[in-house]
Amino acid sequence: MYNLKKGKGTYKGIIGECLFKLTRRYLIITKFFNKSKYFFLFGSKLSENEKEFLSKNWFSIDGIEFDYSKYPRKVVLFEIKTLNDCYINSLKGINRIPKFTSATYEMYTEAMTKGFDVKVAIVWLKDNWQYDVEIVDFDKCKYLIDKPKLYDKGATF
Repeated sequence: MYNLKKGKGTYKGIIGECLFKLTRRYLIITKFFNKSKYFFLFGSKLSENEKEFLSKNWFSIDGIEFDYSKYPRKVVLFEIKTLNDCYINSLKGINRIPKFTSATYEMYTEAMTKGFDVKVAIVWLKDNWQYDVEIVDFDKCKYLIDKPKLYDKGATF
């Protein structure tokens, strides 16, 4: 029998993004939603500054949602991380914390200066397909800066 919690990398992350989407009715997962269609449907609700940023960083952002509970409305960007519940760090004995590349950190920091709300959604995988979601403000999240990934090094595909 296979165990999702022992998996690593892209597919586990995609599954976590899909699980998070199940908890948020109006969330757009960018990798599953056409950028042109998004701007056709929602472009009138965005400032030119917001459109430019989203267009430039579309494939680096995990999720987008409008928050109308605040006035004026906010565009919320989500970085979605999938982690195993009760992962124990052998050195410190603490739960695992999310990792960002420096490029991701810089992009979300820029997003905050442009007026976006930025959140980190951690999908905690539990046993028997149960999961929990923790949402933290990006600037209050504890995280590690990871080494650059292949796509951060200007690789061509």
